[in-house]
Formats: sequence, C-alpha cells, structure tokens
Amino acid sequence: MAVVKKGTLSSIIHNNEVGEEIVKWGNANGYPLKKAKLNNALNGYVGFAENYFIKATRQPPIPGGWDVVVETFEPETRIIPLNVVKKETGEINRFIVKMIKEYEVEGLKMELADKWYDSYGTTLRDLKVTGHKVLINTFEDFIENMR
Repeated sequence: MAVVKKGTLSSIIHNNEVGEEIVKWGNANGYPLKKAKLNNALNGYVGFAENYFIKATRQPPIPGGWDVVVETFEPETRIIPLNVVKKETGEINRFIVKMIKEYEVEGLKMELADKWYDSYGTTLRDLKVTGHKVLINTFEDFIENMR
C-alpha cells in the first residue's frame, strides 16, 4: 500500500456526515467512490474503489477536523461458494443478491458463475469477489453467517 494523496476535511463535519464527505472529496480530487462508512478494522471512515481506498480519521480537538488519505492496494480475488435455493434454476437467496449489490456499491467487484454444481449433497454457485481484503473478509463473514 502506498499513500498517493492527502487532504483534510473541516472540523464542522460530524461523524454521521463523514462518509458522504469522503465521497464528495474523492470525486472532486479524481478518486471517485460510491460509498464510505465506518470501518473498525481500518480505524476510520473508509470508502473503497477497485485499487485504492480513501480513509478519514479524526484529528485531535485542536485543530479539529479530519485527516484524509488515499492509499493504493493490490486487489485480492476469492471464490466464495453460495448455496442455491432452487436447483432447477440456480437461484440464490434474494437477501444475498441484495447484499451483493450493496457490497458492489461499497467497492467490491463481483461475478456470479453461470453454472451451479453439487458438492457433498449441497448445490452451490461460485461468486468471484475482487477488492480490498478487509471488505472481502466482511462480505465472506456475512455469507458464512447466512449458512
């Protein structure tokens, strides 16, 4: 990872507004994002893109405000098997489909395989996920909790 740009956000920005401000700042500075939110694993408010992320951390009370950094990263790819709810059509759980769309907005690239298969009596369909490992881990934990 390498820092490619630094900046600051105003001290009048509250915690519940930081995600929106990161997106605005990123778009204005050539680092477009769709969404940013609190990420405890990275100790700040973070928005992810394909090969970079923008993180804002609170400055001390004086001067106040937020430090913003853009860092590059090497995207990771994982294959996550999803349970199929209808063997005839290969359909996956509607809630998981909704969460796939949500995580795409958060910065993951996802490709659902056209074919499904049986593995030890369970019908599965592979999902290829590419992005930052912290975001992939969060998504993978969600999938594991759905099983």
